[in-house]
Amino acid sequence: MAISQFFEKIDRYYQKNLKEYEFSEEYSDISFNTFLYLRKINSLGNPTMSELAKAMEVSKPSASNMVSKMTEKGLAETGASPKDGRVCLLGLTDKGKKVIEIENGADMKFFEKIREILDEEELEVLERIFEKIAAGLEGEKHDR
Repeated sequence: MAISQFFEKIDRYYQKNLKEYEFSEEYSDISFNTFLYLRKINSLGNPTMSELAKAMEVSKPSASNMVSKMTEKGLAETGASPKDGRVCLLGLTDKGKKVIEIENGADMKFFEKIREILDEEELEVLERIFEKIAAGLEGEKHDR
């Protein structure tokens, strides 16, 4: 079986898992890119638009465009910094936080299933393989 077929099977299982984990119609129009932005805003904790753009490795106008779309969908919000009212901070709405919560729950269930399938040694090998892939995708050299 080709590696692409393995990834397709894994993705199908993950998508099924998301649907079973409260992923209702309300969230069905959220793109993968939107998920990435939501996760990044959540992990940065009220970033500025510049901080978000830098973290996402996109231009500030591109980040601003995505945040506008997310705001229209009720997923994100902007507000003035309490320290400096001229600075605009980004945050997640309750709906945006719910999307992160749903995704995190689905992730946990997915990873628990992998832990059930693989033994400890296999998990360590898989971790090393993914580390190597991630390093290669980021253009770093990885020791064997």
